[in-house]
Amino acid sequence: MIMFSNIKLAIAATFCITLSSIAQVGVNNSDPKSLLDISASSSTTPSSTDGILIPRVSQFPSVSPNSDQDGMMAFLTQDIPGYSRGFHYWDNNLSTPKWVPIGAEEWKPGVNPSGDDLIYALRAKATGTDMVITNDGRIGFGTDDPVERFEFKGPGDNDFQITSANPNPPNFILYNTGGTLESPSALAANGEIGSFIVKTHDGSTIRENGGFRFYMDGIATPGSTPSRFVINTTPQGSTSQQERIVVRNNGNTGISESNPTATLHLRAGGSNAQSAPIKLTSGSILSTPERGALEYDGTNLYFTNNSGTRSVINGSSSSSSSGPSTTSANIYYNVPAQNSVDSWGVYIAGAQLGMSCSCAPETVLPAGLTWSCYISAANTVKVRVSNFTNSTIVPGSIKFNITPILQ
Repeated sequence: MIMFSNIKLAIAATFCITLSSIAQVGVNNSDPKSLLDISASSSTTPSSTDGILIPRVSQFPSVSPNSDQDGMMAFLTQDIPGYSRGFHYWDNNLSTPKWVPIGAEEWKPGVNPSGDDLIYALRAKATGTDMVITNDGRIGFGTDDPVERFEFKGPGDNDFQITSANPNPPNFILYNTGGTLESPSALAANGEIGSFIVKTHDGSTIRENGGFRFYMDGIATPGSTPSRFVINTTPQGSTSQQERIVVRNNGNTGISESNPTATLHLRAGGSNAQSAPIKLTSGSILSTPERGALEYDGTNLYFTNNSGTRSVINGSSSSSSSGPSTTSANIYYNVPAQNSVDSWGVYIAGAQLGMSCSCAPETVLPAGLTWSCYISAANTVKVRVSNFTNSTIVPGSIKFNITPILQ
């Protein structure tokens, strides 16, 4: 019995373990300050064995731990699929319980396939998504080798969403400056401010094939920053982008016209099919004419003037609920002598000064007579018959069809 007691004392002395009255354990010290207080053999010249060895494993258990092991720690001695070498703990409280990398090991140094030094997030990598920051400041989500300063890469949903619940809505701001970031200055004349660019693969390589671009429209000066907006696309059989829509600082907009000189400036038409500068699809015309409206019903092109009169452009008829209409009038002519002229006023509601007029007899006039018509006053059309022969023409009457039109 005495020998056994001596053995226990020897063991306790060997490990320098102290048990306090409240079950605190001290290793290499006699005054533990916590449940377990371990001291190094020397704080200034520690031994190579001063430390704690956490269980070391080269693989995690094939049967996962459970709630009894929540918080259990292990040291993974090698990289395995989904996990990297380092300390891990079992987190049983996650929706899918798993081993989680610990502390500073969340971001770990590494090298990507291009040879760039980087740090990467272990938790994200463990779930199959790379999150990296390269030493030259490029950030990748879903890739460990970002091409641009920021790159989001993935096989599925890669939408970019900015959410706000404030009266000031979310904004996506592009800021470009001349000079340096520390000492900014005005951009060069017509310099590019920023762009939204699209790319695709053509079967051989990646191509930039369109985008929305913003430029200075001239020179920026204090109190004046004129800008220009451009939409680019790439035509069939080419890899070179072309400007399709251009909006200048004065609001002039060009459609395939890089320097619009009107509020709306269209490109010139061509002889090839589908190259007209403007084309209207046929449809129903407005039941009530609207001033300034241009309409096409599949047969006629209509324009409604400032008075609300809808007329056929360069046509022979006009129709409108408030405009002029075709009228038939029986005209009596009496032009017995050479160069004699006779005219008659015909009432047509909606006819106005400035309109043209079309008229034609329903039957053939006697040889030598000519006719014309014009609008002489509001709602009044004058039909004139003239005799330019050297003979007397017997007076008579004939019915004329009369239509005021807009040239």
